[in-house]
Amino acid sequence: MVLIPIGFFTLQASIIDRELDQKLRWRVILIDALKFLLVTISVLLVVLLLYYLLNRISARYPAPVVEVVAAKPTPKATPTSQPTPPLHWPSLIFATLRFVLLGIVFPLTSIHLWIAVAGGGFRTLFRDGVKSFFKRIGSALARAFSPDSVLIYGLGLIIFFVLPYVALVPTFKLNGNKTEFAFFVLRLLLSLLFTLVGWVITLTALARTRPGLAPEMSAPAIAHPTEAAA
Repeated sequence: MVLIPIGFFTLQASIIDRELDQKLRWRVILIDALKFLLVTISVLLVVLLLYYLLNRISARYPAPVVEVVAAKPTPKATPTSQPTPPLHWPSLIFATLRFVLLGIVFPLTSIHLWIAVAGGGFRTLFRDGVKSFFKRIGSALARAFSPDSVLIYGLGLIIFFVLPYVALVPTFKLNGNKTEFAFFVLRLLLSLLFTLVGWVITLTALARTRPGLAPEMSAPAIAHPTEAAA
């Protein structure tokens, strides 16, 4: 069980560091994997607190209980339709908020904080001071819910979540146990492939939204200021 989170965060660090540095540095990847774990735990604690508060608030607006009246016996047995309960808007709103919190806010916040703290060791986080660190975290949270970021995540969600669901969940009746088992294995592999490829593409695209050096402040211009003055 311990190897699962280690492998997961090492994979995330490899994807992000490969996109940011254009190379794989395993020492940096392992350090980033540990930083990603700490960031995820911190975000998860805040999300759980918000989820708990949502449950407490939603408990004040319980759904009404619909009483089912027994139908009177008739000479001829005729099917009777049960009354449809009215739409309870508070239940719908709180269910939507829970989905947004767990399915959008939590992953987007975690990913952009991963990107913000990626690269270097632990000392580099506070190299420019605590104020600069929190400013970088604030910028990452602002980018997390920018239109570009939400659009990228929404498109990626179709690849790494919707397509695997479509490939795996529907059931099919086939002749023969071996044929049905082989088809299930094929669907399972296809679902895993969609999940992995979609997640890598999404994480890579989100890593590219990290602001870098401006074109006029490229490395040659910084290294040779006298040439620029001349």
